[in-house]
Amino acid sequence: ALYAACAGSIFNGLLSSDSSEQWNAIGVLAGVLLAILTYLTNLYFKIKEDRRKSRAGK
Repeated sequence: ALYAACAGSIFNGLLSSDSSEQWNAIGVLAGVLLAILTYLTNLYFKIKEDRRKSRAGK
């Protein structure tokens, strides 16, 4: 509960100090970062799957 209260306090402070344009930029950057992380995770598991299939085929 303490962590949630602390996070809520930080989030409230951020909301009151930054303008909406800054939050738009933060949202765009977070979306791009999430897309890159999703791509890299997918790539990792595809490579892992390909290696497994090549070992099973031998």
